[in-house]
Amino acid sequence: MLSVMYALLCIAAPCALYQFIICKRKNIKGEHKVTHIVWVYIFLFYIFLVFSAAGIGSIWDVGCYDTIIRLEEINLLPFQSEGIMTYALNVVMFMPFGFLIPMIWKQYRRPVKIFLAGFLFSSAIEFCQLFNRRNTDIDDLMMNTIGAVIGCFIWKLTKRLFRNINKKAISLSDTEPVVYLTLAVLGEFLLYNWRLFL
Repeated sequence: MLSVMYALLCIAAPCALYQFIICKRKNIKGEHKVTHIVWVYIFLFYIFLVFSAAGIGSIWDVGCYDTIIRLEEINLLPFQSEGIMTYALNVVMFMPFGFLIPMIWKQYRRPVKIFLAGFLFSSAIEFCQLFNRRNTDIDDLMMNTIGAVIGCFIWKLTKRLFRNINKKAISLSDTEPVVYLTLAVLGEFLLYNWRLFL
């Protein structure tokens, strides 16, 4: 339980600090701010679940193995993964990513932006996996990105069915989701040391 709380804190603390600074600087208040922040933490909890499933490495993994980066664990050839289930799970894992971002942030409702966000976030995960004996795989990157785009189209369909869904969405800044994703990856990579719980 402590390990889970610690991992969540590594993601949430940098994001909370960013929120505090932005809200103070822009003097953002009110009910819409509270609703927005609740959705942001739902999104960050989802990011925590992705990190838990993907098993990203951290700077604390450097030096724990014979070599820092192991070329045999890097796959740059597409469609080399075994079993259709691997592809399906990666697609499904990133569908909430593509759904939540446009739902929370109005300026990220175009599939191209979700494609880029999904690609860059998945790339960051694959990069971090270089350090902890997990395979860095082009198939994961492709399927995660496809999952994010499918999630975006599910959002668009949901918006047509429920026209009032999150019409009053606010944003603390134009780059808010990018900042959260960057801080979450850096928080997990730089702050999370799983050896504390061995």
